Amino acid sequence: MKKLIALTALLFSLTPFTPLLAQAPAGFTAGYIVTADGSRLEGFIKENFKGKASFVFQQTGGKKITYGGNAVNEVNVGGVAYISYANDFFKVVTAGSRASLLQKVSDATGKVIYNGNEAAGISSGTEGRINDLFIKTNGQSGLTLVSKDNLNTVAVNLFGDCASLMDSAKAGQLQFTELEMIISRYNSCK
Repeated sequence: MKKLIALTALLFSLTPFTPLLAQAPAGFTAGYIVTADGSRLEGFIKENFKGKASFVFQQTGGKKITYGGNAVNEVNVGGVAYISYANDFFKVVTAGSRASLLQKVSDATGKVIYNGNEAAGISSGTEGRINDLFIKTNGQSGLTLVSKDNLNTVAVNLFGDCASLMDSAKAGQLQFTELEMIISRYNSCK
């Protein structure tokens, strides 16, 4: 009888922690989302960025809800952050206080945009293709597509407040293979 009482007490003591011990449904990964209104929700995510420019989200014990890029600001799947911009999803490759490097992981062109259950329009998506890289600076509202061919021109336009990068860009010395390091240099530039 004492063992039964001890086991019951143990089970009741674990009750407040059951959400932490919840297992992800098959095909889902633990993560969180930040909705368009700024609410942060924790749960499980099954991403389908490449195929449908969307993901399925389920809170512990809740129902599964499919979200597109227009309904969220951020998605974090297993520690990997993605942001939403113009209905597309972008993986955060490097984040900083002044600039971030993003990689496009979806193509929302032609996807129906919903407002609740009603169709609100057709997405024009963003420029570029899946896997293309983009720079987002704090001073700009949009994203800038960056490639091997336009890196130095983009750097001249975006990094004017960093003399060392500006000089290298004007001389055509910035290399696309060093893009993450360039973003880090810009973030630490004084």
